[in-house]
Amino acid sequence: MRVDGDLVYLRQLTVADTDEFLALRTRNRAFFEPYEPLATDQDFTRAAVRRQLETAMDEDRSGVSYSFGIFERDGDAMAGRIRLSNIFRGVWQNANVGYYVDGERGDRGYGTEALRLVCRFAFTKADLHRVQAGVMTDNERSIRVLEKAGFRREGLALRYLRINGEWRDHYLYAITADEV
Repeated sequence: MRVDGDLVYLRQLTVADTDEFLALRTRNRAFFEPYEPLATDQDFTRAAVRRQLETAMDEDRSGVSYSFGIFERDGDAMAGRIRLSNIFRGVWQNANVGYYVDGERGDRGYGTEALRLVCRFAFTKADLHRVQAGVMTDNERSIRVLEKAGFRREGLALRYLRINGEWRDHYLYAITADEV
């Protein structure tokens, strides 16, 4: 599955992406650290990344999550990752979205376009009604991405996720299919 935009395209990740994904994660380790759960050196091995991608492929097939690489249209370099996770069906038809873009490729509109593209996939191909995101209250870049992509702030969740070893407050954002 591929979803095309003007700046980037999304493609579901496979084990063939192991080396490029590991390189992206490794070169951005310090950059991503303040925004992610604690990681160990073991998390940055080829074997660990391959297992992560195998799990993502299994979850893609079962429809409980969808993991996409964000790739530059000019040159096909992997610029980041975006993932729809914790998908619930039935009366909710909801998913969480999480994303990151290579620190060297920030402020180019890649994150905003990737978020719009994954919402297009969510609402047309995955038959979801709602996509939501949690963002740390001091993550101004990610807040800007969400708002530019049309997400609305719905509230504040105190001590929502344990990020970099600390329970952090998050703003909750969402968008629904009828808003796109």
